[in-house]
Amino acid sequence: MKSVKNINYKVITIMIIIIIPILLIAQYYLFKFGAITPMVKGIEIEMEDGDYVKDIDKFVMKLNDTVTLSTGEYVIIPSYAKNPHIYFKILDNSNILSINGNEVTANQEGTASIGVMKNSRILKKINIKVANPKVESLTATLDNDIKYVGESAKINSEVQVDYDKFKEKQLVTYESSDENIIKIEGNVVEAVGVGKASLYIKAGDKETVFDYNIQAKIAKISIPSTIKIAQNETKKLNPKIITEPKGLKHGKIKYELVDRKVPIDYAISLSKDGTITGLKEGTEKVRITCGDKQKIVTIKVEKESIIDKIIKNIMVNYEIINGKLSIDISWDYIKDINNYEIFLKNNSLGDLDYKLFKSLKLDKSNISNNRVNTKIEVDLFEGEIPSLSLYVVGKNNNVSTKPSNIVNILPKLENIEEEVIENLVEKIDDENNIVTLTWDKLNIKDVTYSVYIKDNKNGENGFTLYENSLQENYISIPIKEDFNIDVYVIGSKDGKFSKQSNIINVKI
Repeated sequence: MKSVKNINYKVITIMIIIIIPILLIAQYYLFKFGAITPMVKGIEIEMEDGDYVKDIDKFVMKLNDTVTLSTGEYVIIPSYAKNPHIYFKILDNSNILSINGNEVTANQEGTASIGVMKNSRILKKINIKVANPKVESLTATLDNDIKYVGESAKINSEVQVDYDKFKEKQLVTYESSDENIIKIEGNVVEAVGVGKASLYIKAGDKETVFDYNIQAKIAKISIPSTIKIAQNETKKLNPKIITEPKGLKHGKIKYELVDRKVPIDYAISLSKDGTITGLKEGTEKVRITCGDKQKIVTIKVEKESIIDKIIKNIMVNYEIINGKLSIDISWDYIKDINNYEIFLKNNSLGDLDYKLFKSLKLDKSNISNNRVNTKIEVDLFEGEIPSLSLYVVGKNNNVSTKPSNIVNILPKLENIEEEVIENLVEKIDDENNIVTLTWDKLNIKDVTYSVYIKDNKNGENGFTLYENSLQENYISIPIKEDFNIDVYVIGSKDGKFSKQSNIINVKI
């Protein structure tokens, strides 16, 4: 009996010492060279690159994004076994996701599963939801009010989306309608030029707009503190606006009377463009505003001196009566001035200077509708209207007003530019194959006529001279096959030209 027990102990001892190590060695090499698949423990699916959200039981990706998957730090049992072939696989055919190696792309909205595979075995499975976050609201504020060139502000924006976990990842963009006026760097907007521009802040399909009217900061309004004008004198205030930086276009200038009065009590009138007119003796203050700068200007209205007054709106009409040139002259009446002098220069006689031609003391017959009216007569020159120049001044106690504008009266031949060739007509002579053009003569001596035509048959674009130096008021033109012309006539004398006739079309 003892001998049997001893034999069993020996067998067990031999197995422990020899067989088991042999089995362990064999197992080692079988795992090492992949003959036996090792066990994988602790494997996880992680996203190591891309835009995603980790939810409780799934990952959430944005539509059309791509992320990179990782299996994390897993354990191989036994540790000496050969690394197994582990890969990622989409576990459904929904086409929600597509995979290339370990890069997953979201193709359409929905939920799909991805597994970590060892051979055909699923070691780990995760769900991935594809979302297309939609912006529900966009709120944007700026930490400074931008009004002048050089000012800037930081943009603060907050986006609310229907998938809240992507709220902080929603892309917000900033855009300027004119980068010469407002410029954006990062989330800072700066005014760099003068004018109107808009800042557009966008997220998804939401947009917030800030409109700006950027102005130059006004450093100074330069204009004399006191300005004198006379009664009835008109003057425009012209302040110099100095900007900072210099040379920028400034904003609108505003003018307003400082004191509040009944209109009849004001010493001046003031228009929106800064034009002032003295109404009566007195003093007024005008506030000039541009941007955030103001300046008060004192306007002193003094009694108008006669030398500051001017004869206005002089007009003449003339005609030949009984061999004389009769000239009617009129101008605006100036209160309290009842003496006037008419100065004349006869250019046809070779006068070099103006000479006093007539002194006029007003009576009731000379004033009508606040206009002064008088008449003078001048001899004709060689039976024609002479070339004359004249002006008028007012006088009081040997003190004269400023003269009126100079009025010129010209001979008829020099006024050819004002004449028009009239009644241009055609008469077709089929028997002789000619067309005869006739027109009214100008009432000017020694005038000649020129005829211009455009040949429509040949597709000409402009008129060309057909005949000139015609002394008579007609011309005959031969008719050719498919005759089609446009024609007009002008008169000329001494290098000066009348206005052209009407254009007529002659077509056979």
